[in-house]
Amino acid sequence: MTCSLEARSEAGTLLYTRGALLTPSAPLAGQRRASVEGEPSGDARRHRALVEGEPLPGTPYAVVRLLGQGGMGEVYEVEHLELGRRFAVKLLHRIHAGRLDLSARMRAEARSIARLRHRSLPEVFDLGATEGGRPYFAMELLEGRDLRTELARLGVVAVPTALGLVLQALSALSLTHAAGIVHRDLKLENLFLCDDGTLKVLDFGVAKLLHDGASLTAPDAVIGTPRTMSPEQCAAQPIDPRADIYAMGLVLYELVAGRGPFDELRGRRDALRLAHCEREPPPPSLLAPQLIPAALERLILRAIAKAPEHRFQTAADMEAAVRRLHEGARSSAAPAPRAWGLTPTTSDFPVVGSSADGETRVDAPAPRRPSPAPPSRGRAVAGRLAHRQRARSRRRARPAPRAARAASRIAALGACALALASAALVLALAQRWVPGSDHPASAPPSARAAAPVRSAVR
Repeated sequence: MTCSLEARSEAGTLLYTRGALLTPSAPLAGQRRASVEGEPSGDARRHRALVEGEPLPGTPYAVVRLLGQGGMGEVYEVEHLELGRRFAVKLLHRIHAGRLDLSARMRAEARSIARLRHRSLPEVFDLGATEGGRPYFAMELLEGRDLRTELARLGVVAVPTALGLVLQALSALSLTHAAGIVHRDLKLENLFLCDDGTLKVLDFGVAKLLHDGASLTAPDAVIGTPRTMSPEQCAAQPIDPRADIYAMGLVLYELVAGRGPFDELRGRRDALRLAHCEREPPPPSLLAPQLIPAALERLILRAIAKAPEHRFQTAADMEAAVRRLHEGARSSAAPAPRAWGLTPTTSDFPVVGSSADGETRVDAPAPRRPSPAPPSRGRAVAGRLAHRQRARSRRRARPAPRAARAASRIAALGACALALASAALVLALAQRWVPGSDHPASAPPSARAAAPVRSAVR
């Protein structure tokens, strides 16, 4: 059985983790070896998934469990029989046993990663082949989750956190591009967030080796995932590291907006390719439920420009631009309430309680629901809400002048009443203490005429 390169790239992404077990095509639980008499035949053994505890033939590893599988490879958690240490082993898919081209591609992937040393790249420890000729390589076993899973949990990632994650990926890409390796399939599923906060760039299975003389890809082959492919990949044109820059722009777009620019076309490969080649993407600020700084929007739109010459020309250039924004975002105000950082919350921890019979009970943590779907035009909605809040504040402020005027009137009336009372008191005292004989008006006219004139000076 064979499959096209495009189908292989569209198949599931491999996860190198204990915590994210993907459902394999063949069930593991209760799986038993199919046999009629004794051991199964060689063909049957070669075309089935390995089960727990089964040795990997011709290797020093024993299978612990299947972690995931895609179109080209299977990834198992294994344990070294002598060292007792566990690794993640990527093994050529059982349906491709005997495919020399895919065997060469897997070996090239292992050698490419093993030559590089970077905190955001997985470390390769071993490369070999099983008794049946299926190539494999052993890598470090990671603990965490991929960014697709994390974004589904949170709904949207805060701008400073998203910039920090993209910075780690761009730092690793700067090294891989300098070594002549183009990833060609960067997406949230291939960016793995470890529990210690380290981001790992995974799955170089379809990487292009720019310095390799013999290409492993047909000239007109379309390699990658249509949802995240650059326009030149969609058109099967020659590519360079700027194709990875386009993909990283889409990654940053999804993290801060909660969705991609053409998500309404998901599942329609031809429509997605046409959109990447012809349609202008909507600015992320129109779709995001959080505030997107204008500088960040310009950076994203530059990274996902249709023409490669209009994008950042190197991963180092984009890394420097993202770093400037990241430093500014960390020193600015806190992000919007619905934009979450990648940190545990109380809902991520188990709840300890007591059952009816007095025994201790540990309940699983409730899943954190993602944020509700953002409005179609985030800025317009935010503007209307702000206008309503300002209108309400003005309506509340209207009674204040009337109260002030009433208070001033009451104070004026009180002052007038006090003045009248004071005047009345003065008149009463004057009438009481002035003698009647001394008052000119109280004497008869004759007495007033005979009265001598008193000197004003005594």
